[in-house]
Amino acid sequence: MSDGDASTSALETDRELVAIVAVADNGVIGNDGDMPWHIPADLKHFKETTMDHPVIMGRVTYEGILETLGEPLPGRTTIVLTSRDLETPDNTVVAHDLEDALAKAEIAARERHDGVDRVFVAGGATIYEQFLPAVDRLIITEVHDEPDGDTYFPEWDRKSFREVSRDEHDGFAFVEYTRRE
Repeated sequence: MSDGDASTSALETDRELVAIVAVADNGVIGNDGDMPWHIPADLKHFKETTMDHPVIMGRVTYEGILETLGEPLPGRTTIVLTSRDLETPDNTVVAHDLEDALAKAEIAARERHDGVDRVFVAGGATIYEQFLPAVDRLIITEVHDEPDGDTYFPEWDRKSFREVSRDEHDGFAFVEYTRRE
């Protein structure tokens, strides 16, 4: 693991920790720094689901959003997990390890987002890998395709989660899993 490597046993938050991701049938989540598909309903789902919540992501994902939108995600506090120092606007903070990211997400949830009950993890692959052992819920857009890609969602123990909802669409499905007790 790279930026932010730490033991997940020390990761604690008062909020539900939720990984949100779009994953193709072959595990691909990205190609050359971008998503290898364009699904407007998924982008809308991501926005509606994460709005008014803290969102943790890695530097590369953050920079991709800046390149695409010209600004950080509006209406959310972005916590960028990186070993680098970055200049960031008011709704973005830098964290240097997993515990720091969660602590800053807690502060954002209390002070900026009126005590919301969830903190989201939004990629990329290394960030998902580091947080996956600690997440309480997975919100996955299953993309029914096998595009070329260079970035993959990490393997996860499906027996540790149970599917709680599935909303099928043409070519994709919104699926939620919660961690088994």
